[in-house]
Amino acid sequence: MKGSQLSMYLFLLLLIIAGVAVFFIFQPFLTAIVIAMIFAVLFHRLNLFLRKTLFGGRIAAATLICLLVAVLIVTPISIVIGFAINEVGALYTSEQSGAYVSKGIELLRQSPLLHTLFPGSDLSTRFAEATKAVSSGAISLLATAYQGVLQFVIFLLALFFTLFYFLVDGENMLRYAKRFSPLQDEQDTHLFREFISISRAMIKGTFVVGVIQGILAGIAFLIAGVPSPVVMGIIVVFASLIPGVGTALVWVPTAGILIASGNVWQGVFILSFGLGVISIIDNILRPKLVGRDTEMHPLLVFFATLGGITLFGLPGLLIGPIIVSLFFALADIYSEEYGAKSERVS
Repeated sequence: MKGSQLSMYLFLLLLIIAGVAVFFIFQPFLTAIVIAMIFAVLFHRLNLFLRKTLFGGRIAAATLICLLVAVLIVTPISIVIGFAINEVGALYTSEQSGAYVSKGIELLRQSPLLHTLFPGSDLSTRFAEATKAVSSGAISLLATAYQGVLQFVIFLLALFFTLFYFLVDGENMLRYAKRFSPLQDEQDTHLFREFISISRAMIKGTFVVGVIQGILAGIAFLIAGVPSPVVMGIIVVFASLIPGVGTALVWVPTAGILIASGNVWQGVFILSFGLGVISIIDNILRPKLVGRDTEMHPLLVFFATLGGITLFGLPGLLIGPIIVSLFFALADIYSEEYGAKSERVS
């Protein structure tokens, strides 16, 4: 008996050591694997349809979906990011942007509220120092981005390679994973459905709405002559994730600076467009896009998104909220399983 227990403990130790080693082997590609899993889930129904209609079955369907993801999602995002990086580089050498910075310093000097909050301080000097720090950070970010081109290419190769095999053999992988899951089959199915629902809700209800708001805001900034409208539009996409105020954090100050700079009609246009179009898109589109899919509380989405970006970079926009949602799904399973047991015991 003792010999069999010792053998079991040694086996578990070897299993843990091998598992840790496998984790570190896969760790550089975990983000690509998770993103590929999300895409495989989003295109699951299309994948099943294409298998039945295309000659070549699974291989042809997976190949076509990978091409669709590359053309419709990855390529546009890569182009926009590259264009934004170039604009950020040009922004700090632009005379127009320098004029906006000077106007911002002047507004700080004349602001009675800030002088009340910070009595006896040279606000213009502080603002200039902060601007210099932001500029240095942006330049460092640009250098990192250009140095990370090879890493980005490797990421894309891992993403599409993984996506292809998830589409071809995803059902068998899922059945294999269930064999090692400590949960019951119905609980595994519940988690899988939760993952599908959350992925769709995040893509359609958060990412798509934010992108639409960013595009419209970028067009409005372009019409009003705001420097770097692409960069400003991307900032709006990120701001849309913040509960309550959201995109207003971008277009309200922009409109205020325009009006204070003497560009009255441009400022009024941005303010009217923000109030009449950008701010109501969320209320109109989100319920229609999300539908019956699970939707997280905005505060959870905000912190999960920030934490996801910190850990995973840009893909953390999706990965962070999905991980948090899966945690709450597991908590619900625990509550139903062990909560019911504790009630029966008492």
